[in-house]
Amino acid sequence: MSRLKNNFYAIDLFAGCGGLSEGFKQAGFEITAQIDMDKWSCETLKTRHLYYELKKIGKEYFYPKLLKEEYSREDILNKFPEIRESISHRVIRAEFGKDSFKKIIKNIKATKKFHKAPKIHVVTGGPPCQPYSLAGRARDPNRMRNDDRHFLYKYYLKILKNIQPDFFVFENVPGLITASAKGQEIFSLMLDDFKNINPSYEIAPSFDEYSREPRQYLLDSSKYGIPQKRKRVIFIGYKKTLMSKNPDIKDVFRKILRTKVPTYRGSTVSDAIGDLPPLKPGEGKDYWFGKYQKTAITPYQYKMRQNSPGIVNYKARTHMRSDLKRYRFFIEQHLNGNKAATLIDLMKEKPYLTPAHNNLDKFLDRFRVQWWSQPASTITAHICKDGHHYIHPDIHQCRSFTVREAARCQSFPDNFRFEGPRTEQFKQVGNAVPPILARIIAANLMKELEKIYN
Repeated sequence: MSRLKNNFYAIDLFAGCGGLSEGFKQAGFEITAQIDMDKWSCETLKTRHLYYELKKIGKEYFYPKLLKEEYSREDILNKFPEIRESISHRVIRAEFGKDSFKKIIKNIKATKKFHKAPKIHVVTGGPPCQPYSLAGRARDPNRMRNDDRHFLYKYYLKILKNIQPDFFVFENVPGLITASAKGQEIFSLMLDDFKNINPSYEIAPSFDEYSREPRQYLLDSSKYGIPQKRKRVIFIGYKKTLMSKNPDIKDVFRKILRTKVPTYRGSTVSDAIGDLPPLKPGEGKDYWFGKYQKTAITPYQYKMRQNSPGIVNYKARTHMRSDLKRYRFFIEQHLNGNKAATLIDLMKEKPYLTPAHNNLDKFLDRFRVQWWSQPASTITAHICKDGHHYIHPDIHQCRSFTVREAARCQSFPDNFRFEGPRTEQFKQVGNAVPPILARIIAANLMKELEKIYN
């Protein structure tokens, strides 16, 4: 008997706001559990589940009412108590290393039982990236070597031993490749630990099956039609026993690398945000902004707009007058045909605008304009602290990116609402996996699972 696509189940560890989950959901997976320690990320996950649960029962017309703030989430859950129960059996707020691991496992298995999943086919996720981040190491005098979060991945291993999925997808920042702690190279240690799980897993090779070269596990989002220069370490493991049912399973990573980009995908900042209405600093709204004022210009924009009544999470920061003058300087440099300026250029031409800090040798590109004709720079969680790396290219707007603009560059659909204060919304977007990249990974895994279970 043929197995339907939505009969494949996944859980997401260290889920954040659910970028990986969103891509897997779009590909047809059912997400039975998402675990994260952050309050606002969990609230965002609940709102996203509300969207999918309303679609499931044919009541999706209530979701635009939520986005337009005509109904609260609580209003809708009171109308549909069965959705409340379903969401409560999907989102688990817990912190690995602090909360009881037995309780976390118990909750995961309870969600599996509630959603009548015969098994969990895929475990996804990646532990907090701060100890591996190159920027984080640059700021820490000890290079993050003493940070205990280096070893949070061991809880991921424990989940695999308990859940025994067919696949796992592990994601993190490129800095993982060169990270070390307590005299050990973390990446090599990880690969060995993942391969030594019982039951035994194999890491799907990229180019050379016998190579241990870590850079083979780097995926660049911009090569998959995502308008952002974002490289991530991603490795995929599969149960060795599945080779007897599907010998081609070992090539799943290579197939991801060869995936053709659909025509609707974007490649530049213009593709991503060129249709959004102009804002001055401080203008806009944190939740419902309003209906679209322009037609979609590119296929990518049209894709982002689908199933959304308008624009959410679209409020510009206010900026100090001195920062606005700096923003204008860096935008003007580009408009005048110069290459991207640095703080050295600012010091030479307008020394009175040079910021007072001691990191001129390390952070010369502290102010970075996102140009219309190029992919955006990597959207990171640092965007929650200031927007200096994400200056809007329009000199008439002269501000940093909004949450929605950052989310567009990350490939989150416009009806994906981020909960919490704006700082927390930025943090969620910056920590996420682009849903389009996650969907490509998920679609390839689903093809392999269909070969096994059909």
